[in-house]
Amino acid sequence: MLRLLSSIYKEFLVLIRDRAGLAILFLMPLVLILIMTLIQDATFKSVKDANISMILVNNDRDSLGEAIRKGLIESDFFEIVEEFDGVKITEEMAKEAVAQGKFKIGIVIPERATEAIRGNVNALINKSFKTFDIPGVKKRTKKSTVNIIIYIDPATSYSFKNSVMSSLKEFTSQLEIKMFFKNFSLALAEMFPDQKAVEFESFETIKYQEIYASTTNSEILPNSVQHNVPAWTMFAMFFIVLPLAGNIIKERDEGSAFRLKTMPGSYVTVMFSKIFIFLVVSFLQFLLMLMVGLYILPAMGLPQLEIGPHKIALALLAISSGLAATGLGVAIGTIATTHEQSSTFGAVLIIIFAALGGIWVPIYVMPHTMRIFSQFSPLNWGLSGFYDVFLRNGDILTVLPEVLKLLLFFVIMLMIAIGYNKLHRTK
Repeated sequence: MLRLLSSIYKEFLVLIRDRAGLAILFLMPLVLILIMTLIQDATFKSVKDANISMILVNNDRDSLGEAIRKGLIESDFFEIVEEFDGVKITEEMAKEAVAQGKFKIGIVIPERATEAIRGNVNALINKSFKTFDIPGVKKRTKKSTVNIIIYIDPATSYSFKNSVMSSLKEFTSQLEIKMFFKNFSLALAEMFPDQKAVEFESFETIKYQEIYASTTNSEILPNSVQHNVPAWTMFAMFFIVLPLAGNIIKERDEGSAFRLKTMPGSYVTVMFSKIFIFLVVSFLQFLLMLMVGLYILPAMGLPQLEIGPHKIALALLAISSGLAATGLGVAIGTIATTHEQSSTFGAVLIIIFAALGGIWVPIYVMPHTMRIFSQFSPLNWGLSGFYDVFLRNGDILTVLPEVLKLLLFFVIMLMIAIGYNKLHRTK
């Protein structure tokens, strides 16, 4: 026991004397969370908040053009631009502005578009009442096509283009329905004098209600903070692999590891002292990231982190994630022979684990094969557990599978380090 306490004290002194290493361990994840949360919060904001400018060339100047213009303005998604320095924008000017990347989208409504729609409505009514002579409706059976031209910047995202197209189709379909109902009502009034024309009233019969599923009655909406804080906390906790492995190699190169072996005790005792110290560091990293999400990010205008009511589950996840990270660091430090090997292999391995674990790219957008591989990333286990607590109000039983995976990973890494050390000492 005394040897273990002495080893822990020695590791503590080594750690606090490395001020640059401490700064990297605590400042690096803090900066990462701040930067990535700010970037992703701006990226995932609604189009309404972004207030994207759009060119509108309304050559129709009738019901269709006004309906589209009014709909785009009232949606608050876009800032409609129809003039440049007091000059009305033409189709050629709109095309050139979008081609130069000044605007994402330009919409050109052709002349007489509304008249063409009216003609199509009349043709449909005439087809329905072909045996009647309707005074208020022109005899027309040929349908016309209205081509609304949309100029799109090649850099525009596919999802944004689809949202604009869906909005335009909604505006035009509403106008066509309104025109058809109005003319149909007038036709009936002409056929039956006692029947008055009915005014068209638009209403929504079907409404959509979005509810984020949760096992409890409380509802927590996911946001950029709740995604980035646990993601980059996991990345920071596994980043201690590099200084931990470097510490082991440094002791071996300087000869202090050999001197420790000559003292009473075992290799496991020395390793557990390192695991304990770096486990404390990883838990302090976790607490720092929580403080950032609770106090610093809200002060910067971002949402506040909702940690949920199950604090013990969070602590259990943090400890098991820290053990998994320290176990990996001990294994790499034991096997690697140089600082270059440990730093290169450790950094690349962490990046691979982070990429597979959904730190940068959400798992649900990955191809099916990559989603299968992501299940083998310890960062994915920890991240899934934090999501269960932050977003789904999960308790200890909910995160227990992820905790067991992380602890099993720690045991396997420790067994690899101990086995390699015994094999190396017998040679």
